[in-house]
Amino acid sequence: MATTASKEDLLQACIQDLHAARRVAAGRLPAVAAAAGPELAPILRSVQQDFAAQAERLEATGHDLDGPENLWMAGIMDDAERDTKTVARGPLLDTALIGAVRKGLAADGVSLETGVAVARSLGKDREGELLEEMRELSGQSDGRLRQLLQQIA
Repeated sequence: MATTASKEDLLQACIQDLHAARRVAAGRLPAVAAAAGPELAPILRSVQQDFAAQAERLEATGHDLDGPENLWMAGIMDDAERDTKTVARGPLLDTALIGAVRKGLAADGVSLETGVAVARSLGKDREGELLEEMRELSGQSDGRLRQLLQQIA
């Protein structure tokens, strides 16, 4: 594993990590959405589509995206998939799934903020703006999930 020795290296690591998280979530959220109730499923499909589109946008930056697996998103998706098998369907499962996905969005938000700060400190406006847009979209998704949680819990 290479040593991260500069802000440029750190930005590269941030982008790799964010890309890996999006690939994991985009690949695994459809199965989670399939188990969700009729109000939650479309929100989860929207989050999945957002992550897939964002992964493509990160690919378009030209950064090397060949980094390690994103362990935190994989773990959160493991928990969500386990919930689909162990929690009774209906409002109880939807509550658990909202919690799992919101954990992913929260961790992602922190990672995005780190990437934005590093990009801006390097004067990398294009990367900073892209990551900021992704952070805002993540916050909107979290808001929709939070609102549904208040209705069903």
